[in-house]
Formats: sequence, structure tokens, C-alpha cells
Amino acid sequence: MRIERLSLSLFLFFALAPVGLAQSDTPQQAKPKTGTQTRTSGAKKAPQAAVTDYKNLKYPPLNEVKVPEPARFELPNGLVVYLVEDRELPMINASAMIRAGSRWEPMNKAGLAAITGTVMRTGGTASRSGDKLDEELDRLAAIVETAIGDASGEATVSVLKEDIDKGLSILADLLQNPAFPEEKIDLAKIEQRDAIARRNDDAGSIASREFARVIYGKDSAYGHQPEYDAINSITRADLVAFHQQFFQPENVVLGVWGDFKADEMRAKIEKAFGGWARGGRPKPAVPEVEAAAQKRGGLYAINKDDVNQSTVLIGHLGGKRNDPDFYALSLANIVLGGGFASRLVSNVRTDQGLAYAVSSNWAADWDHPGLFLASGGTKSETTTKIVNSIKHEIEKLRDAGVTDNELTRAKDSILKGFAFEFDSTGKIVQRLMSYEYYGYPRDYLQRYRENIEKVTKADIQRVAKQSIQPDRFVVLVLGNQKDFDQPLSSLGQVTALDITIPNPKTESVAAATPESMAKGKQILGGALNAMGGAAIRAVKDYTTTANLTISTPQGEIGLKREVTIKLPGKLLDKTTLPFGEVIQAFDGQGAWLRTPQGTQDVPASQRGEFEGLLFRDTISLLQNIESNNLTIQALGPSEVEGKPVETVVVLDPARKSQVKLYLDPKTNLLVKKSYTAALMGAPGEVDEIYADYRDISGVKIPFKTVLNQNGKKLGEQTVTAVKINSGVDDSVFKKP
Repeated sequence: MRIERLSLSLFLFFALAPVGLAQSDTPQQAKPKTGTQTRTSGAKKAPQAAVTDYKNLKYPPLNEVKVPEPARFELPNGLVVYLVEDRELPMINASAMIRAGSRWEPMNKAGLAAITGTVMRTGGTASRSGDKLDEELDRLAAIVETAIGDASGEATVSVLKEDIDKGLSILADLLQNPAFPEEKIDLAKIEQRDAIARRNDDAGSIASREFARVIYGKDSAYGHQPEYDAINSITRADLVAFHQQFFQPENVVLGVWGDFKADEMRAKIEKAFGGWARGGRPKPAVPEVEAAAQKRGGLYAINKDDVNQSTVLIGHLGGKRNDPDFYALSLANIVLGGGFASRLVSNVRTDQGLAYAVSSNWAADWDHPGLFLASGGTKSETTTKIVNSIKHEIEKLRDAGVTDNELTRAKDSILKGFAFEFDSTGKIVQRLMSYEYYGYPRDYLQRYRENIEKVTKADIQRVAKQSIQPDRFVVLVLGNQKDFDQPLSSLGQVTALDITIPNPKTESVAAATPESMAKGKQILGGALNAMGGAAIRAVKDYTTTANLTISTPQGEIGLKREVTIKLPGKLLDKTTLPFGEVIQAFDGQGAWLRTPQGTQDVPASQRGEFEGLLFRDTISLLQNIESNNLTIQALGPSEVEGKPVETVVVLDPARKSQVKLYLDPKTNLLVKKSYTAALMGAPGEVDEIYADYRDISGVKIPFKTVLNQNGKKLGEQTVTAVKINSGVDDSVFKKP
């Protein structure tokens, strides 16, 4: 890729060099020509006039782009193949496009497609495990990857040309015979849970995601998203069924390019893939976009109190690439917001200073309507101004169309960049694969160029009026609403969007009865007496210092931790990590975080974790067993590590929090605590198992705790010191 880009850059430099300017050596450096030359005695070349205005520079036409002609054939089993020879490097690349995607996964199994695509590679096949495959590829200096996106799956291989037989064999094996081992499925599910936990970190990503969900519908094939419960419900049987449903040779388009002879490569492909039997299942139909998506509009708001800038998106449902008006709409979009010379950049960003980034996009999709949107980022204090300004530019485009210069510039931005559509063989092959996959003609790109050239100003004004409908606009604003220049309601009726990530469902418990509640309080009363009684009730603050060992896929990590709790609701957590100290604090209202990179507020959406930790704190629970705000009930006897225990559940209905306590019936000491929390990114079922109780100022404290998450050991904590009622001042919990 680097060589190709360099060659292209040099080509463009010489091809675009203006007539009248030297394209090689300067006159002082010119070298005498060799060979036979004809001269006119005494004649001198007339000097060229100096060019004083860049507008008068003349350029020769660009060299015609020569596109390699691909070979296309179809195997008897229905697999379609494209081949393009490219001798530039001794490499061969193959890429398979598979008719599978998340838009076909069951709504209650959202995330299944992505997990299947991941584990096909990480889990390997029946004949070679994923780990063995890694070793084999390392020896070959080769790359093999698989993935499944929204509308298609992909499997790729890149090898030295002498290893292509092995590479094709591996690719065919992965496509046909994935093993889907449980341990690799578990790892893929962890990755998906972590992605869910992080999905509200970036403001731009949130706005784009929710904009699409508003228009397409949050439960549609184009708007649904994974949640913890869906990921947790996915089993190996689901992966096997998904693979069997979609992976058949009739659903695959294979492209191969590199250093080979086409006839020899065809024979190799027939050998590797010819034995793959037809599946016989019909190709999955493209999911329809809901009719309601054509009519959705309105003003939507996402309040995010940890940002000082707003993200604004304005638009509605768009069209497809094969719509007759796609070409005129593409040019209209370039004029509106498709580059640094666009109206949005010139007027909203440069002249009015309202945006640090602003643009628009007529994002037509291949086989279903895409989205039209204009977007911008601005400081909180100019939020409503930028909404009105972007709308104004869109309405001007609809009412007055474009100028001759704007149309010429928009066409040039496409036509003069056409060479970049052919700057790599891989890009050419994969584009042809997409045309095949989505049912477009092979010469679609050439037709696209011809249709762009034909567009007139009248065409643009017609399609802008017809296809861009302000009365159907979805306006989505994400920002810190208390800092806006005006309330969003000044722009119209506001619908608030809730982006809270639902926690996994906790195990339901039987409805409380007077008897179970009385029994629960009796058991906890015994625990209160056994663990300190009056000394427990007298605790106002305490600090625990401990060594913590966390288990990770890369091995164990040792940490030092100091946690200070001031009852009823303040917390300070200092953890020493390999890269430095991390401090988290909650002062009862807000939370903050300090790392070696700086201090920042914790988003309101994450503050619930601090409240949950304080709710579950053993001393706090025992101090509040008579509180009317809590529901306490006995669940009956059970076992922990083979030993009998009594189980009590404590619920906080206001916060929708729940914790189960398991107590030794002989000593009344707490043996185990179970709850749902996000200890390491994504929330999961957490168990704390206690041992080694010691007396500190009359309070029984467990000095050893084993942490398990989702049934697997997460870590182990050993307490080194405890201080009770040391008089912690409120100032230590305040953000510095």
C-alpha cells in the first residue's frame, strides 16, 4: 500500500504540473541531451510569459486511468470468484464476502452475528484450533481474519505467493468448519459486554447511533443494538445455527488479487472450495425499512452533563445508490457540506464562528434507504444558534439551488478524484465484489461518472426541493442542557432520549411475605450482634488498606488499594496501578476521577456504581436493617462451598438495587455477598466470599475476600490495616 500511494503521488505531481513550468530540472541544472538532434542554427526559443495569476495556469489532461480487467467465474456450487493479476509484490490476497449480517440476527440475540464472526477465527476449526492457527500463521508470516458486520460477513487471507495453497486451505476450512469452542465464545462475549459498557463514552458516537435509531426504529433491523441480557443469552448452539443458516457457497463472493496466473489460480480455488456442497437455503431477503421511518421527525435531546460542547444532527431518511436522483443529490450535498469550500463550512464555521466541525452527508446505502444528515459541533452556549444556522443553509439550497461555480467545483471534486478509485488492486476487486453482492452492474462506477457529468443546476434544485424535506427533519441535540444559550423548547416540543445502559436482569425472588420479612430481619439482627453490635452502630467512618490481586487474560496484576467510607454516603477509593495512582470519589452528590492524565467529573450515568457500592457496604446494611426504605426478606437455607448458610436478600426499591447475603447459621457471620455490578467494565454477577475475620475496635472485619464475576475468579483481596472513626473530614471527598 505504501509503495502504491507513493507511486500515485509522484504520478499526480507530474500529471498536474502546470504547462510552462519546469517538470524536471531547472535551467541551471539542465543536462545536455544525447543522441541525434536537429537544430536550427542561431535560432533561440522565445521566452514564455510569466504567469502572474493562479487562475491563468494551464494544466494538461490527466493520463487515462487503465483499469485491469478482472476474470469472473462461478463454481458449480454457486460461489462467485473475481481474479485480478498484480505482479507488483510477491503477495496474494483473498477476500470472501458472505451474505450474513447483524440485520438478520434475532432481536433478542443482538450481538450474535459479531460474536460468530469473531469466534470463527479465534476458535479455529475441528482440524486446527485457533491457537494452533495463530502459530501456523506466524510461521508463514500470513494474516487470516473473519468478521461479520451489519450487512455482510468477511473472511480474508494475505500470504506470500508460495504459500497460497495453504492460505486458501485455511480460508476454506474456516468458512466451512468453524469449531466454536466455549472458551473462545466466553472471551468474545466479554468483548461485547465491554463494548456495551463503553458505548456512551464518546459524544459523537452516541449522537450518530441514536439519530439512526430514532429514524429507523430502535427495534428495527437497522436500529437494534446489543444489551447485556442478549449477550448473556447467546449460546454455542446459537452460533452453530447462525453459521448453518448463512454460510453456504451460494452466499459467497470471493475476490483474489496478487502475483499469480489466472488459469493457475482458478485451479487452486476449485481445489480448495469445489468440495463445499450447496446449502440449498434461499438467500436472505433484505429487511424492509419501516414505513414509519419516512415520516419520523421532531426534536430530540440527550442530556450529557459531563461535556461542554454540543453535538447537533439534522436530517431524515435518505435513499439508495441506484436511485435516479442519487447523482444530483450527491453534488447538492458537496455544495451544502461536503468539503472545506462548502456552504456549511464557509458560513456556519468560518463566517459565524459557530462550529469547530460542520458537514453534511447524503449517505445512500446499497440495498436500503440510507440517511441524509447535516451535523455540527459547537460550544454549549451557541447550541440553538447552530441548529437555526444549519437549517437556514439547507433551506437556502432548496429555495435557490446552486451557482455555476459551485456546480463546477462539486463535479471537479468527484471527477478529478476519480483516479483514487483505482489506486490499489484490492480496492478495485473489492468494489466489484460489492457490485456483485448487492446486484449492481459491473460498470456501475463508469456509469456513476457519466451520470455526475450530466447533472445540471436545474436537476439539483429539483431534487433538493423534492428529496430534502425540512418538515420531516429529525433534530437531535446532545449536550449539557443547563449551559445552552436558550432552552431547546424554544425550537419546538422536545423528546428526551434515555441512553442509560440497562443492567443485566437479576435473578427474581419470591414476593416478600410478613413471615419472610420478619425472618430476614431476625437473621440480620443476629449478624449485627455477632459482628459488633453497638460497635457497628457507632461506626461513622472507616478506612481499609489492602493488597488486591486481579486475574486477567494476560496474567495476574497486583494492586494496592485504600478505601475510605464516611457513612451514610461518601466514598474515596485510591488504587495504585502499574501506570500510577487512580483516585475515585463520591461526595453524596457528584463523583470525580483522577488519573495521571488529570481530573474529571464522572458522568451521572456512572454515579450509580458508587451509590450501589455504598448500599452494599456491610456496615451500612447492618446499620440500616430497621430502615423503612429497604425491603429485607429471608430466602431460606442454601450452601456456599458445600457449607450450609441462611440467605437473606436486601432490596432498595428506589434505586432498584439488590444484594444477597449468605450467613453462617452457627456464627452468624457473613460468608458471602452476591450482587450485580460493573467491577471491570461491563456489569456481571459478582460474588464476594469472606474469611479470616479479625476484631478491629470491636467490629469483626474479614481480612480476606475472594472476588468472582460471572462464575469465574476475578481477584483476591487481603486487608493489611483498618482504621475506624478516625474523624475523616468531608473535604477529602471534594473534587480538587
